[in-house]
Order: sequence, then structure tokens, then C-alpha cells
Amino acid sequence: MPFKYLTVLTFLLTFIYSGYALSQELSFINFKIERSEDNILNKRISEDSNKISRGQVQKVNIGGLFVAPYVGASFPLGNFGNYSKSGIVYGAKFELAYSRLYPFVFGFVYEVQKNKGNSDFTTVNLLTQFDTKITSIGGSLDIILNKFIRSDFTTAIFSTEIKYAKVKRAITPSVTLPGIVSEESLLTYSAGLGFTIYILDLSGRYTFAKNFSNLTFQAKLHLPLIRF
Repeated sequence: MPFKYLTVLTFLLTFIYSGYALSQELSFINFKIERSEDNILNKRISEDSNKISRGQVQKVNIGGLFVAPYVGASFPLGNFGNYSKSGIVYGAKFELAYSRLYPFVFGFVYEVQKNKGNSDFTTVNLLTQFDTKITSIGGSLDIILNKFIRSDFTTAIFSTEIKYAKVKRAITPSVTLPGIVSEESLLTYSAGLGFTIYILDLSGRYTFAKNFSNLTFQAKLHLPLIRF
């Protein structure tokens, strides 16, 4: 088994093992939100009927700061796919979840993506190496869809991201290739859909990035840092 795939497998297994003891935490926010909504509804009914005194039911505001490391596979599209093959993507999101913001979850993203050159491109251009590394930082907005897509086993999440990406290429031997530069920067825009399954989020997303558009599939684990 190639070393990089063994590394990915080890990374995923580590996530699953460390997250097992925290599985109850993953439903913490949704549970509190549901309790909060029930309290609000009960309060309105109580006020309308005048059957219980004012202030007897109190709204609960709950939230937390989470770190969500993830790893997955990247599939280049369009022009990017003409000279690169599938690669690895990994990173982490810091997410703020709060009942007053429900169903929105705001986040900060740090991500690294690596793709090697495909064999046709490297052979035609007499290259021994053509690696592309994309390092990105930016913001995200996730929308929890449990009000629209109901399930007893999972929660659907629609996600969007805007990131600033820095692209670097390692080319051997060092030659000039038409239309290709060794470094460049750009803004990227992503949208995707994911599902929470037990302790993991499994998701796919499309990233529009001019000459670096790609489709990614990833597994993400949520770890609570602060609850409030």
C-alpha cells in the first residue's frame, strides 16, 4: 500500500478512535436547540392562554466553539484536470455554533491540497515532477437542514466557503511551460452538501477556482473546544 494512502487511513482511524468517547457531544448543540425551541413554543402558548405566569418558561441560549479536522480526496476538473491527477486534501475548520444563530454555523478554514501531474502531461513535456500545492484560508457558512430534510439517523448540512488560495508548483526539470506559472494567488468559491453519520461528517463539494476548479470528498470530525 503506498505510503500516502496508509497515512490517510491511519489519520481516519485516529479520528474515529478519538471521537468515540465524544460521540455524545456531537448532538449537544442540536439537542439544546430543540429544547430551546420547545421552551419558546410553550411560552407563547402559555402567554396566549394565560394559564401560567409570566417568565415561568425561560429561553435557553447555548453554543460552543468546535475544531473540525478533515481529510479527503480531490479530483481536478477542466483545465486543472488536463495536467493534474487526483490528490489529497486536508485541513481544519474552527466553527462557532450558537442557538441564536441557528440554523447557521460560521467557521474559519485552513486547507492544504496536493495534486501530482498526470502521466500524459509529464510524458509529453519530458517532466519527472509536476506537483501542485494549494494552501487556502478563508471563511465558511454552514446551514443545518434538519428542518427541511428530516431523518432519525443523520443531519444534512449545506456548506459554502470563500477562501484565499496560494498555488505553488514543483516542476522538474525547471522549464518554462506555456500558460503555466510556478506561483499564483486567487479567490476560490465552494459549495457542497454533507451528512452527519454517527461521529463523522461525510461531504462532497465543488470548488470554483478558475484554472484550479475541483471536486472533493472528505470526512470530518467535530471536537468541542469551548461550550457556553
